[in-house]
Amino acid sequence: MTLELRTLQVRWPWPPNCPAQRLRPWLLERLKQHGQPLRWAITAVEIDDEGQKHLHLEAVVL
Repeated sequence: MTLELRTLQVRWPWPPNCPAQRLRPWLLERLKQHGQPLRWAITAVEIDDEGQKHLHLEAVVL
């Protein structure tokens, strides 16, 4: 069996009903759709013209 590491760069909208303290489990669930997360980081948070926050993530998944 060969293990394949993949890198991801994603931008997801920050759910308005998710406080910062609950972001970790929410993000891990989203990342699991792409594989088993090994390492990840929020690299930026931006606010668009409508006031919506977006999270920029970099991750390594198996």
